[in-house]
Amino acid sequence: MLDQSKARLALGCVMVIASVATVSAQKTATPPSDEDQSTAVGCLRSLNTAEAYYAKEYARGFSPSLAALSPPPQGEKASPAAANLIDTSLTGGHKANYVFTYKTGAPDAQGQINSYTLTARPAKWQKGVRSFFTDQTAVLRWTEENRAPTVKDPPIQ
Repeated sequence: MLDQSKARLALGCVMVIASVATVSAQKTATPPSDEDQSTAVGCLRSLNTAEAYYAKEYARGFSPSLAALSPPPQGEKASPAAANLIDTSLTGGHKANYVFTYKTGAPDAQGQINSYTLTARPAKWQKGVRSFFTDQTAVLRWTEENRAPTVKDPPIQ
């Protein structure tokens, strides 16, 4: 078993490696094309549909993570841990030059998750490229500013 100082050192190394990888990915990423932006919107719509199905099918509220919407291991049935509602290309949080971030609301007294937010931000931002937001209402919103989109941004018409 690692003592605390070795554990802290290991955690520090992991954090440095993750930071370097993030900076490296940002430098090599290309801004999303119009097609990538359309793909991101389609992915958010698919994720909203998957979340609605998950909530109905498993009666637990929304999923605890994107991974919970992914396919189960080969030979196993769909379950709340792997509902088989989205393909693995979205469970990692990156697709079409966008970074997808899923956050749940706090579980209620029965442990159900009744709210979530999803954002899709360009892996590399440039003027004119949109970031997108949605939540359990399934309304899609956008901004062209270099920031995370929010519920206060205009809906997609």
